[in-house]
Amino acid sequence: MGCLDKINVMAIFGVAALTGCGSVGMQGDIGVTPGGSQDIDYARELIANGMIPLEGDFSAEGLFSEHNLPLTGTPCNQILCPRAAATTIDPIDDSGPQTLVQLGFGTSMNEMERPPLNLAIAVDVSGSMTGDKIEAVRDAMHAVVDQLDEDDTMALIKFATASKLVKGRTKMDSSGRQAMDQAIDRLKAGGGTNIEKGLEQAYGQVAPQAGNKDLGHRVMLLTDAQPNIGATDVDSFLGMARLYGASGIGISIFGVGLDLGSELAQEVSKVRGGNYFYLEDADAIRQVFTEEFDYIVTPLAYDLQVNTETVNDDYALNRAFGAPLDDLSAEVDFGASTLFPSKRQGGIGVTFFGAGPEVATLSLSYLPVGDNTYVEEELVVEANTEQPGVTKMAVLLDEFLALETGAAYCAGTLDNLTAEARIEEAALRLAELSDTLGDDPLYDEALLMEALRDNIGNGTCNGGY
Repeated sequence: MGCLDKINVMAIFGVAALTGCGSVGMQGDIGVTPGGSQDIDYARELIANGMIPLEGDFSAEGLFSEHNLPLTGTPCNQILCPRAAATTIDPIDDSGPQTLVQLGFGTSMNEMERPPLNLAIAVDVSGSMTGDKIEAVRDAMHAVVDQLDEDDTMALIKFATASKLVKGRTKMDSSGRQAMDQAIDRLKAGGGTNIEKGLEQAYGQVAPQAGNKDLGHRVMLLTDAQPNIGATDVDSFLGMARLYGASGIGISIFGVGLDLGSELAQEVSKVRGGNYFYLEDADAIRQVFTEEFDYIVTPLAYDLQVNTETVNDDYALNRAFGAPLDDLSAEVDFGASTLFPSKRQGGIGVTFFGAGPEVATLSLSYLPVGDNTYVEEELVVEANTEQPGVTKMAVLLDEFLALETGAAYCAGTLDNLTAEARIEEAALRLAELSDTLGDDPLYDEALLMEALRDNIGNGTCNGGY
């Protein structure tokens, strides 16, 4: 099959050259989204249970990643092609009129095929994982096994008070899959939680092969993220994820249960090769491990860094949304530690105060996976270049600000009447655009905001206060 017929993602691992090998516009089947949190399902479940999410229980990148935010552009003939659109907004938080810029990416990929996978899974079997949690984790791991074949390897580690290698690096042919499924079925919950030991052993299974550029290298962590034994400071986990991430071993964290501690999962998801998912039910497990598995284990680029330069004093940078970049330097305005392929077209939102025909010039740099040279590009953003993606992002931004409003109410910095009014306005805007575009997922978001509004004053803030 020729380059014009199929562009294989394995090319970015050095198997074949991508640049100049055909083109496809943003309307193709493959989108691009930042790493980090890939949903706000934890916040959704809190709201459904009458609670109000706190800061850190949700993220803009998680919300944006759940929706298709298409940007059109000229055909793309490289692994990433930056695109931008802009619209005028008046956010619900009373910050005043602004310009919202959506930064997205086209890609030359038009069919998803991941490289062979060098995988280790560390699964929490502590006492807090009893009941439905351990059942959900077993279902998730069985779904992973179903996605693997003889070109892939997998190791299984369980951890509670201590960690144990349940099954070492195994070729996932028919007999390997059967043996792994049997090992998964034998997992029982009980004991403390020493996540660090489990991760250390998982990385130890993957690291010896990390120099093989023909493979994808990844550790998966399934946990309710309640570290209570051993080193529980976030830096110890982050240090491990950063160290191995720099050598090309990504990490995917899957959280289960409403008592999930969000800080560890959210922070680790920012590092190179990291993403995070909340598994609230069987539908989420099916979507993540069946429909989207190849996407979440196949990063496209690392270290996206963006500087903004306004043309004159007409504009001033306000804030970036959906940009999970670890260790942001003073010289970088925003970015993302990793960019992944996606079934939906994602994006980063940036707001500017001011008005004028030309908003800013964005100077971007990123490192394609499998390459040693950073790509540098410039993108001039003109005002009022509206497209469906940025129009949808505008109301999703209002939803994110409504979630922040609820958190501010819980923190005692906003009264209930103001909070309810802002959240209600977000719900109205979501419902109106849903009706205009015929976009049912936006209507679901409107219903979520109505539930959050009802929880203000009546519900319980997450954490019990």
